[in-house]
Amino acid sequence: MQEVAIVTDSTADLPPALAQEMGITIVPLKVIFGREVYRDGVDLDRTTFYQRLHAGEVATTSQPSPGEFEAAYRHLLTRAKSIVSIHISRRLSGTVNAAETARSLFPEADITVVDSRLVAGALGLVVRTAARAAQEGKPPAEVLSLIDQLITAIKVYFSIESLEYLRRGGRIGGAQALLGTILKINPILTLADGIIQPFEKVRGQKAALRRLAEIATAAAGNQPLFCQVLTSDNQETAAALASLLSGLPPGSTVETAAIGTVVAAHTGPGVYGIVFCPQRALESVP
Repeated sequence: MQEVAIVTDSTADLPPALAQEMGITIVPLKVIFGREVYRDGVDLDRTTFYQRLHAGEVATTSQPSPGEFEAAYRHLLTRAKSIVSIHISRRLSGTVNAAETARSLFPEADITVVDSRLVAGALGLVVRTAARAAQEGKPPAEVLSLIDQLITAIKVYFSIESLEYLRRGGRIGGAQALLGTILKINPILTLADGIIQPFEKVRGQKAALRRLAEIATAAAGNQPLFCQVLTSDNQETAAALASLLSGLPPGSTVETAAIGTVVAAHTGPGVYGIVFCPQRALESVP
């Protein structure tokens, strides 16, 4: 029997093959077009999703039910002593609440539900690191300590073409103050304590990309940085941002990752950004 099993939700945007390889259980959120309900990452591929979004269809989302978490926990408890369940920020989704409800159904079991205060690639990095620690046989307390340290270390900055998607979905947070700003202003936003907050405003996408690279470079100083470039459906934008990060200190890592359908339903198709932390904090990431 393994020591710790890792659970997350589909907003971690982990490739299915990687999740399977690392023994990570993913409980999917739902993407909804009208009366059509799809399991994120299961029933709806990204290409089709973005085609429908660009065509003007409106996508909404819903969290997993407590019953879906209960089924996942019940299965894992047959082969693991403990479960660590790591999820999207409580301030962005009710997913953590659903997981906590399911946990209450197993009063004798060692199940810890973690509010990562993150989403997308940032959440994925935390989950990957926790899963590697679990594969190495580390006890629950050590896995949870690693998670806490990493959540504190990770920073997220991103820009979007329009704030309308965030406003419509109720996830706009402190960025509400930027609504109605003049045209061609690209807001740079950040995640602070699990909620979206404004960071600064720049004019035009090229300037936004340069500023994102400057933020990461300044944060690195002289120390290697682990940096993940995130984009929705524009690989050219991702490549441009990645190239601007070539000046990071030696030993730094830059990777590109796709933003999944649930997150894109709330940000719109024109989102891009960076997730980063000191390289030493992620030595165990595969």
